[in-house]
Amino acid sequence: MANAIEGDTAFAAGILRSCFGQGGDFTVVVEEQIDSEGSAAEAKRTEFKVWSPLLTSWSAVFDKMINSESFMERHEARVIITDFSSTSVETFLRFLYSGVVEGPLEALVEVCALADKYQVEKLQELCTQAFEKGLNARNASQVFVSAARFQLPDVRRMALETIWIMAEDALESCPCASPELLEEILEPGLICTSNAELELLLNGWGPRKKRKAGEEETVLGTLEPVIERHLLRMKEESARMSAAYGRSLAAFGTLPVCAASYSEDIFSWLREACDSWASRPPFLGFFLNVVLGPGSFDFCLTNNEPLEQYASNRRPFHMTANSITWMLPHDSVYLTGLSFARDMSEQVHCRVFCSKDGLHWHLAADSAKATIEAKTPLPLSRPAHLVKWFKLEVLEGDFYNNLQVQGICKDDLR
Repeated sequence: MANAIEGDTAFAAGILRSCFGQGGDFTVVVEEQIDSEGSAAEAKRTEFKVWSPLLTSWSAVFDKMINSESFMERHEARVIITDFSSTSVETFLRFLYSGVVEGPLEALVEVCALADKYQVEKLQELCTQAFEKGLNARNASQVFVSAARFQLPDVRRMALETIWIMAEDALESCPCASPELLEEILEPGLICTSNAELELLLNGWGPRKKRKAGEEETVLGTLEPVIERHLLRMKEESARMSAAYGRSLAAFGTLPVCAASYSEDIFSWLREACDSWASRPPFLGFFLNVVLGPGSFDFCLTNNEPLEQYASNRRPFHMTANSITWMLPHDSVYLTGLSFARDMSEQVHCRVFCSKDGLHWHLAADSAKATIEAKTPLPLSRPAHLVKWFKLEVLEGDFYNNLQVQGICKDDLR
């Protein structure tokens, strides 16, 4: 006897979603302190009635809490939350009923922290996707500060990188950050704008003058020492850059620009930078060095264009069971991604290493004999520091492609 199966899961999901707030057998209590201007903080208590099977199905933490005799929450049929806002808890609970998370990106940082604490992995995954899609110059600073508060290192890093890359817009106004967090933004010299433009941004945050006796210190006042220190640092950097490059560039009527730059293909970007210099320094030797592996005696037989065409990703190159190493003589890279310029066959297996000194190597990515579409980010193991060296090692198959290094490039004199 044949079975007939028809269904409408979307309709069922909509019904379940509408059940939120319609009762339950378990109470989630949120106790939070609400600051009142001119008076002491007031306690606010919010209660949500929910069904315990939903909590236990989504969360291993709630499952243990509700189904273990040793937990007070099981016997009282309630949990008290004191470290998150009622708004974020409501968003969190609505997700358990609907599978949908929605809200301003800045608010989702706290929701993501809730998902992390209560081990709701799907919600963490969706929040992360929202950050990857929605981070921009307008919200990056607030997301960065919130992620630091809720100890979400991956979200914090994504927001910080957005600030660095979109600095002119992200730093148009002063971030509501602690001195320590502002140091983190300014310290590495990875902000992708010139020192002259950054100086204008910092000076545009408001008047910086000493407080009179009895005046309350403002947020900007607490950041004053950090701002002044980095204004001085930028002047010193500009002096070093002028001393190193100024004389040779002055003959062509240009001045050295003290700035970091973001690119999705740093080798190609270095070639473009070389072409833009009026003095036309050599690409190989000044902007980039290349070392071919020991089995490369026949490299020129299969790749008959000038080497710099392959080193700068202007042409794909053939390589089998060998390696190629790129080294930046005067720059370092904050690595954010790796990809291949062309589709990669599953017949090819290669690995990518990076290094800050050419001696100690970090495995950054492994293609693992998988089919990889062009420009698809490889799973990245990030180095703990800036790097100057990149090595592509072909283990199996005939490599005919280019390695694309994505990141922020900064002059070593900075």
